[in-house]
Amino acid sequence: DQHAPQQGHPTCAGLTAENPSSPACDALIASRPYPNVSPLPVDFGVINGVEFIRFNVDEVPVYDQPNGTQVDSMTVGYTYVAVIQKRDGWAEIRPGRWVDLDITRSAQPSTFTGVTINGLDMPFAWVLWPHCATTAPAGVRSCEGPGQLERFQLVNVYATVNVRGWNWYLIGPGIWTNQQNLSIVFPNAPAQFPGRWVAVNTYEQNLVAYNGGAPVMATLVSSGVDDERYETDDGTYSVRLMIENGPMDGFEGSDEFYSLDQVPYAVYFNGLVSLHGTYWHDSFGYRHSHGCVNLTISDAKWLYEQWVSEGMTVYVYGQDMWD
Repeated sequence: DQHAPQQGHPTCAGLTAENPSSPACDALIASRPYPNVSPLPVDFGVINGVEFIRFNVDEVPVYDQPNGTQVDSMTVGYTYVAVIQKRDGWAEIRPGRWVDLDITRSAQPSTFTGVTINGLDMPFAWVLWPHCATTAPAGVRSCEGPGQLERFQLVNVYATVNVRGWNWYLIGPGIWTNQQNLSIVFPNAPAQFPGRWVAVNTYEQNLVAYNGGAPVMATLVSSGVDDERYETDDGTYSVRLMIENGPMDGFEGSDEFYSLDQVPYAVYFNGLVSLHGTYWHDSFGYRHSHGCVNLTISDAKWLYEQWVSEGMTVYVYGQDMWD
């Protein structure tokens, strides 16, 4: 099956839990320690320099000026607003509408970026959280030196060994880790479409931009959480609308209400579901959203400006792996 995920590099094929290394594989790892990729630059684009705040209280009094008269109150839910200006510990959030900064905190947009791909002959992955590797598949933990793995670290996947239903991946010399700890990009595309298209793997929580069958760019995403109301549905879609910068809100009147100013680089492909830049969390590689595909600002900007066009295919897959 041309679309079946490639399990490693051919040189390292045949490794097992009992025989987890070979001289040829060790030599390959020594000569190819890092994935054949180049990180994208950090670029906040249309929201560069904008400060976003959220509120630490449910009901926010709104004033006509700093220390002025209360003219309104907001029931906020999950809300981020863009600051127009600040003065004396106050922030103007709409013309003539001010809030006390003591009840706010600022968003810290993620500086994580995806990568452009310079040709793949084996899978690569991001480490999702800090942990210690093992010395063999399902083996003894090793926290020494390269066995100490960090979040967002990039690694090659040289081989895969399944132990009791779990995949274990060889990512360095005598360095193995469990499938739950990585988000993997495979060299072979999951489907076939002509020209430029984008695939979102909701199981691995990553996105790959393809030209035909060739992967060009890849990054971590956060798709819909594990709730049938919010799951990002599998399917083959077309980009129907692109909005460089605009507000998003939903679920008004419910506990799930959210309102977000200036969501950048939105690419709508399935009703109100979009790919978009995200300044309010750094949980990329994990499910987090109400159904949209969250990207860092830098990655969303690259896709919006360099890759996506209206009518382009967006292929979403992987839900069956969760089920």
